Amino acid sequence: MNVRQPLVTVKSSQKIFTDAEVASLTGICVEHLHNFARSRHLGMIARAAEAAGAQADQWLFTLSDLMVLVTLFPRCTH
Repeated sequence: MNVRQPLVTVKSSQKIFTDAEVASLTGICVEHLHNFARSRHLGMIARAAEAAGAQADQWLFTLSDLMVLVTLFPRCTH
């Protein structure tokens, strides 16, 4: 039986994706996305200063990272 991978369609001009965008496109929840990306050295963490002076973590992914995630990680079912 041949199982087809889900098709992910993105704009050709978009080169960087946030963790929320990747979660939406792939069906992988953000928690699993972060854990898998950390273990496979995918994505990068961008630090953005908030108004209060604190730092917030935001994960950014390339198109290559996105394709690896779609290929290797199944959609979350919870």
